[in-house]
Amino acid sequence: MKLQFALVCISATLIASTAVAQDIPPVIRVKAGSFVMGADTETLPNSVTDGMGVMSQRPAHGDFDEVPRHKVTISHDFSVGVSEVTEAEFREFDPSYRTGLSAASRKPGMEPKGRSGGNPVVAVFNSYAAGISWDQAMAYCAWLTKKTGKPYRLPTEAEWEYVARAGHSGYMPPLAIDKPNAFGVENMGVGRPEWVLDWYGPYEAGAQVDPIGPTNGYTKVVRGGGLDFRHAKPGEIVPAESPYFLRAANRASMAPTYAAVDGNVGFRVVQAPMPTTKPTPEHRLFFETAVKQTVDRITEGPDPAKPWYHVHELFPELDGKSMPQNGWKLGLARGLGINYHNSAIQQLPNGDMLAAYYNSPNEEDDPDQTVLVMRRRAGSEDWDMPEPWPYFADAANAAPVIWSDPGYKSQQAKVWFFWGFPRLIGAPPFAYMTSSDNGAAWSQVSFPRFTSKIGRYVSQPINSIVRTKDGTVLMPTDSTGRDGDGNGSISAVWGTHDGGKTWYDTGGRTAGRHTTLVVAKDGKTLLGFGGKNSEIDGKMPLATSHDGGKTWSKSKTPFDELMSGERPSVIRLKSGRLFFVADYNPTHQRHLHKDGAYVALSDDDGTTWTMKRLPANILTVGYVTSTQSADGVIHIATSKNKPNYEIELNEAWILDKSAGADASEVSGPTAEVKKFTERYPGGELRAEWSAGRGADGRILLDGPEKFFYRSGRVMWSMTFRAGKKVGEEDYFRADGTRVWTKTYGADCEWTWVNFDTEGKRVATSRWRGKTLVSSDIAEAAR
Repeated sequence: MKLQFALVCISATLIASTAVAQDIPPVIRVKAGSFVMGADTETLPNSVTDGMGVMSQRPAHGDFDEVPRHKVTISHDFSVGVSEVTEAEFREFDPSYRTGLSAASRKPGMEPKGRSGGNPVVAVFNSYAAGISWDQAMAYCAWLTKKTGKPYRLPTEAEWEYVARAGHSGYMPPLAIDKPNAFGVENMGVGRPEWVLDWYGPYEAGAQVDPIGPTNGYTKVVRGGGLDFRHAKPGEIVPAESPYFLRAANRASMAPTYAAVDGNVGFRVVQAPMPTTKPTPEHRLFFETAVKQTVDRITEGPDPAKPWYHVHELFPELDGKSMPQNGWKLGLARGLGINYHNSAIQQLPNGDMLAAYYNSPNEEDDPDQTVLVMRRRAGSEDWDMPEPWPYFADAANAAPVIWSDPGYKSQQAKVWFFWGFPRLIGAPPFAYMTSSDNGAAWSQVSFPRFTSKIGRYVSQPINSIVRTKDGTVLMPTDSTGRDGDGNGSISAVWGTHDGGKTWYDTGGRTAGRHTTLVVAKDGKTLLGFGGKNSEIDGKMPLATSHDGGKTWSKSKTPFDELMSGERPSVIRLKSGRLFFVADYNPTHQRHLHKDGAYVALSDDDGTTWTMKRLPANILTVGYVTSTQSADGVIHIATSKNKPNYEIELNEAWILDKSAGADASEVSGPTAEVKKFTERYPGGELRAEWSAGRGADGRILLDGPEKFFYRSGRVMWSMTFRAGKKVGEEDYFRADGTRVWTKTYGADCEWTWVNFDTEGKRVATSRWRGKTLVSSDIAEAAR
C-alpha cells in the first residue's frame, strides 16, 4: 500500500464547506485529480479473503467485475458529503421515514457491535438513513437542490472510489467509524453500503474521464459494504461487514427500487452539477439477443397418441476444472459457477424454452450466488450456454420461477420471472421482472407492495404459479414458523388480485417446505403437494384449501416423503389431468439418495394416480420443475442429476408401461420448409431463417439462419439441419469484430474459438456435447 502524497497535495486539496442549516448535510470540497480504478494488483491479505459465515474464500485480487483496472480522471472539483445522510436529515424530506437497522427494528442476532482481532469497524446503523432506495435518494437530492438553489446528486461510482481511496493505491484497511480519511471524508468502507449514480455494468478498458457507467441496466451500483447477512456470532453482521466487501474497489449492486425497513443501504450527497459524460452502451446478455417474435406452428409436434421421450443436456461440464480459471476464459459467462440447483422452466409465447437455476461458486447462499438463465430456441435441439441473470453483485439471489401468464390479454403474452434473496438484509418474500417480447427486454425489478400486514416467510419462491377462475394469481414461498399441528416445515402462499400492483399474504401455511401448488378442477380449490421435510405415515402430505389459502387441511398421498435436495412438481395438463414428478425415497433418507424418480397422472384431482418410473439414467430429479408446451409435450427440468436434463415426454409415454427412453423416432429429414424474415421497426432486415416439419412431427430449424444489426452488419449466423447446428456458427460485435466461432463436426463434437475486441484469438476449446474435452488454456483445478 502506498500513500501518493503528491496526488493528495496537488490534486485533492480540501476546502471545508459549512452547511447553511442543520438539516442540510455538511460537505467538503475535493479537487480534481486522477487515480487507477478497480482491482488492486497486489495480493490481498488472507484476513481479507478468508471465508466468513456463508461467504466462501474470495479471489486474491478482487472480483471479476473490478477489472480491467483503468485510469480515471475526475476533471472537476466537487463537494461531497462528509458522511452519509442522517436519519434526521432525511426526515426533513420525508417525515414518514422509518428508521432502518435502528435499535427498535433490529432482528435478533443483528445487534451491531465491534469485532475482535483489531478490526476497528463498529457498525452504528442508526446514525444514518438506512433502508433507502436509490429512487428515494435521488428524490432527496432533487428536494435538496430545490431547497438550497444548488445542484445536489449522488456521487458517480468513479467519484466515490476516488474519494474513498483519498490518494492511496492498493488495499487499505477500513478506518474507524467517523474517522476522516486523507480527504477529510468519513465512513467510506466501514460497512455502511451507499448508493451511487451509475447503473451496474462491466468496466470498459482504457483511460476514462468522468465516467458515469452504462446507459441503462436493472441494478444500481452500491459501494462501501456488502448486502447479505446470515447469523454466525452475536454482534457480527457477516458477510456484509467482511473486510473484503469494505475495500475501496469492491462493487455491490441492487435494484434502484429496493427499500426496506430493515435494510442497510444509505447514501451521501455530492454538491455539483450532473455529469455530462456520454454513458457506455448497455450490457446485454446472449439470452436476450436475437430473440424471434414470430410464432411458427408451436401447437404442432409429436403425435400425442404415440409415446414420446426425448432429452436435452443442459449444463457445461468442465470435468473438475476451475470455472473462473478455465470456463470463463473459454467463453462461458463470467459469474457462472459450478453448483446448479433448484430448476425453473417455461415455454415462451414464441415457442422458445427458458430455464433458470441457482448458480453458486460452490456452496449455497454464498454472496456470489446468482440465478442463471438459458434459452433453447424454438426448433433447435441445443440449449444456449447459461448466463448469470439477474445478477446482483454481493447479494445472493436464488429460487427462480418462470410463468407465462395465460390470463394476460392486453398485449402479447406476459412472462413473469420471480426469484428470492435468501440472505439479503431486509429481503422481501420475492422479487420479479416481466417481459412482453419473449425475454428480449425486461421490466425493471419489482418488489411486492403489500396492502396489509404479512406473516413470517423465507425469501424463496417455489416452482408453481397459478391463476384461479376469479383471476387471482397465487405463488408459494418457503416460510418459517409452525402450523397448528406443530409442523415446522411449511410454505406461505402470496396472492394478487390486480396483476401484481399489490400483493397480500393469504394467511395460512401449507403442510410442507417447498410446497408445489395447483388449482383443482373447480377453479378455486388449492392443492399443495409436499414438498419436503414433512410426512404422514412416511408419505408426502397434501394440503388442501377451500378459502384461497386462509386455512389448509392435510391428507396423505401415495408418494414417498421427500428430504434434502428434493421437491415435487405438479401441473394441470391441457387434457385436464394432473401431472406429477418427484423422486422415490422408499427408505426415508435425509440426504441425497438417488433411488430414481417417477412421473404420474391423475384424472380425479389426485385421488388416484397412474405412476411410472423414469429411465435408469435419471437417478434423481432433485428440485424439479415441469411445464407443458403448446404442442402438448411435457418438459421436466432436473437438478442434482449428473448430467441434468430437460426431459420431454407425453401422456402416451406415461400410460404405455413398456415405453422406454428409446421409444421415440427422433428428427430425420424435414418437410414443409418455410422461410421467415423479421424486420426492425424502421424496416431494416433483422433476421432470416427457415424451418420445417421433422419426421417425428416437430417443427425444426432447417437451413441458413442470420441475425443483423440495424447497420446491416451480421450479428449471428449459423446453419441447421433438422434442428441441429452444422458447419460454422459465428457471433459478431456491432463494430464487426468477431466474438466467437463454433465449428460442428460428427458425433456431437465441436470446437469453440473466442476472440478479444481487437480480433485476436484468446482461447480454443473442444467439446463433445456439453462436456469439455480439451483446451489451450492452462488447466486449474476447482
